[in-house]
Amino acid sequence: ELNFQEALQNAYLAYTDREVDLDFVASLKEQCDGGVAPKMYAMLCALQAFMEKNNRAPLHGTIPDMTASTNLYVKLQKLYHDQALQDLQEFATFLGRDSGITQDEAQSFCRNVYSLDLLTTRTLEEEYNVIDDAEVLDEWNMILMDPYEVPEQTPFLWYIALKAANVFCDKYNRYPGIIENYLQDVEPLQECIVKVVADMKLEESELVQHTLLGAEKKYATEMVREANAEVHNIASVLGGVASQEAVKIITGQYVPLNNTYIYNGIASTGGVY
Repeated sequence: ELNFQEALQNAYLAYTDREVDLDFVASLKEQCDGGVAPKMYAMLCALQAFMEKNNRAPLHGTIPDMTASTNLYVKLQKLYHDQALQDLQEFATFLGRDSGITQDEAQSFCRNVYSLDLLTTRTLEEEYNVIDDAEVLDEWNMILMDPYEVPEQTPFLWYIALKAANVFCDKYNRYPGIIENYLQDVEPLQECIVKVVADMKLEESELVQHTLLGAEKKYATEMVREANAEVHNIASVLGGVASQEAVKIITGQYVPLNNTYIYNGIASTGGVY
């Protein structure tokens, strides 16, 4: 009976698509060509050759815990392990002897082949300029359709407000709110918010209309009240996030944040956009 219960709990694994797209592999190869990442390029070439021959990716080689007798579990585990070892040896033949890739590196690549991805973060120039990418614009609209539990604290809204503050800086050569009568900056900052929303093509979003473009001008008022202050507790949180991302990159473990991270200290929530 326990086996049937486990089968029901893990049934989704049987119909979850676990294929590695050859077109995606070819795209990754193009990005790594030209000496940018020679080892990764060599392993992607080997993966492409392996998949063209076997119509599948190399086997991972591990199985999850399950209710079974020790004898049967060990036998099943050995079957998977042996097939994975055979796949690794065949994969190594496609690499060639002069690739400079160790067995541990090839094994790690084969085990994580289903997690292959390409992160193309935006440059600072792209971040500050208007983005005219249909895929990104669709992603932004999807984010606004799934707001935080307190909608007005959705980090993406503050991301837009921060971009508007940058526009204000470009126009007036100072950050909004750093003057004595800081409330004078609310109206010009609100104009910048309207401009950024229009540039991001988000005017039709109901959430944006009721928050950023609301008559109360709450976001512009809060931004000028903040006046580019660096609060110590928020700085410590962001410093921890930055150090964590640095460790990811240095060790090559886990996936780093892709693009701009926004932390909302009011609601203790964050988002990446």
